[in-house]
Amino acid sequence: MTPAKIVRDKRQEDILAAAQSLIATSGVDAVSMAGLAKATGLSRPAIYQYFASKEDVLAELVINEMADLSNAIEMHIAKLEDPLERIRIWIHYSLAHLASAEHRIIRQISIDSLPAEKRGMLNAMHGHFMMALLSPIGQLGVQDTTATAHLIYASVAASAKRIDEGSDFSREAAALEQFAIAGITASISAT
Repeated sequence: MTPAKIVRDKRQEDILAAAQSLIATSGVDAVSMAGLAKATGLSRPAIYQYFASKEDVLAELVINEMADLSNAIEMHIAKLEDPLERIRIWIHYSLAHLASAEHRIIRQISIDSLPAEKRGMLNAMHGHFMMALLSPIGQLGVQDTTATAHLIYASVAASAKRIDEGSDFSREAAALEQFAIAGITASISAT
């Protein structure tokens, strides 16, 4: 099941783009309804027609990013039959996404500050994203698929942080893919 593409009009897109720009230049605290109105040329009441609060704008940015990542990964692994290759591709594209400049902006948004209903949606989307990893791990016969998937995700996040700190993406991706595949292969052999 692919998350649906969220349909918006140009003004909504402009508001979200303005929020991303404000975060990139001045941080999350710079995002306000007044600041978004100024950045887009819309009135504050017009901004409120699209988003109830600053937190709703920030939540939409996070939701969009999660949907984009899930859709990209699903597109890349949909036609692959080899579970190890599906895992490798999941790792590669997750790392590329987490290490991207756009994701660095999104990471500044505290999930805890988002409205509860949006956090629930994000949790569901994250579950969908993780299912693309859990499924091939399970197909391989790994005993604890959940722990294995979370260890892989934690390794991807750690590698993304290393890339943020200056490490080469290609080097990190190759090492991470090799590490994860070797661990899974050893796990299967041990059972």
